[in-house]
Amino acid sequence: MSTSRESFEGGVFHESIPNGRAGATISIARGELVADTTGEPSQRFTIPLSQCKLDLGGASGRMVFCRTSDGSLTIFCEDRNFAKELDFQSGGVFASQLQALKKGQRAEASRFHFWLAVSAVALAALLILGYYSILGAAKVAIRALPVSVDQTIGNTAFNSMDVGRKLDSNHPASKLVEEIVDKLKPHAKIPDMKFKVTVVEGKDINAFALPGGQIVVYTALIKEAKSAEQIAGVLAHEMSHATLRHGIERIGQSIGVIAAIQLLVGDVGGLLALGGQVAQTSILTSYSRTAETEADLEGVRMLHAAKIDPQAMAEFFKMLEEKMGDLPDAVAWISTHPQHETRVENINNHKKTLESIEYEPLKLDLKAAQDAL
Repeated sequence: MSTSRESFEGGVFHESIPNGRAGATISIARGELVADTTGEPSQRFTIPLSQCKLDLGGASGRMVFCRTSDGSLTIFCEDRNFAKELDFQSGGVFASQLQALKKGQRAEASRFHFWLAVSAVALAALLILGYYSILGAAKVAIRALPVSVDQTIGNTAFNSMDVGRKLDSNHPASKLVEEIVDKLKPHAKIPDMKFKVTVVEGKDINAFALPGGQIVVYTALIKEAKSAEQIAGVLAHEMSHATLRHGIERIGQSIGVIAAIQLLVGDVGGLLALGGQVAQTSILTSYSRTAETEADLEGVRMLHAAKIDPQAMAEFFKMLEEKMGDLPDAVAWISTHPQHETRVENINNHKKTLESIEYEPLKLDLKAAQDAL
């Protein structure tokens, strides 16, 4: 066999070398693989080509390792032409071996990428499942929190909101709504909830409830009402949002995973902070249509229990429909609520399921309250 046409930079593994490894200049001469180490003193190592065991590897996957049969000596090189020279000097003996190694390497790479992709998908699925499991558990945990948490969030929100000019508590309109709330609250789903109603000057026919029982009613709604019972229908609806805990449920839908984890370990600080933060948005007072329907039906139950005819709630919606026509968005209180016809139908159907009783008119002076506005 001839001498290799060029030399290659590579290295050697052998126990006689300090640290077991050294760089080397590699060549092929007279049927042997020759490696001369580059350090001082230089050492020469040889492996007969007939005894050379080949392998591929390294970070690039292109490094050729030539080992003795007992594995005590390894000469390696990453030069692309080294494998070709080996094959040439061996008369093609290594061609099939190198081809098989490359094929196996490709197959291993394919398997690696396949399982890497599978693992990535599985990990993503676990992370997503874990994320939503935490949030789902947090929503359940929120429902189990004491009502005092709702009240803290509601008070924080109310104190930070600019709702407009509030009427004095001695104003006839304020006294009117307070008396209605006093009549309804013994029949609330959470009897010990501390309801506080505030009348605010405003041109929108609007009212909203915050978590814990804070309720705001705008003067335009009182002016447009045809009876005290209609105002009672609105208040029963808003009180129901509080007792059904729709506000804190909305926070639960917006809660982040960090706050959820804090909640699950018993720390409600993150939840309280979030409640104060979203006070500047509509999250606490914007409910789904399902929640609005629930509040309607619970309001009907409360009115019935207080011996106030729930029909007044349906009449209020009819009045708004007649007044506003096909422009429900012009009425702030109903802009996110179900359609009038659907609400009236639901109210009437639910009323039919209740025990027949004799309703008592509210002995309240609505006209005096309206005249005072």
